[in-house]
Amino acid sequence: MNYIDVFRTSDRHELAILKNLFDDENINYRTHGEAMDNAANIGGLGNDGMRIEVEESERERATEIIKRSGFLGQSHNISKPERRKPQVGKWVFVLLAALVVLVAIIFFIWFMRGN
Repeated sequence: MNYIDVFRTSDRHELAILKNLFDDENINYRTHGEAMDNAANIGGLGNDGMRIEVEESERERATEIIKRSGFLGQSHNISKPERRKPQVGKWVFVLLAALVVLVAIIFFIWFMRGN
């Protein structure tokens, strides 16, 4: 049997929901990346994330189930996964600015004290 990718995610909850829906509809599937996620909680990291594959003959039914579940708009493009930029919060820049100011104050006090 040939299996094809129908959904890719980094969220274990989405994968669990789809597995339950596929079980309810008696669709044969297999997953990749789930074991790594269960063992080290990093299954969604890396290039592939967690994937679910179905038999080629069940592709349309599986796609319909994914559409009904509302995950289709949130899934990644299977053929070309896009890389996301890391989310760096503004607090990191504030913290770095505060650190620079603190170092400047220490140098100012040190050099102005004199010997």
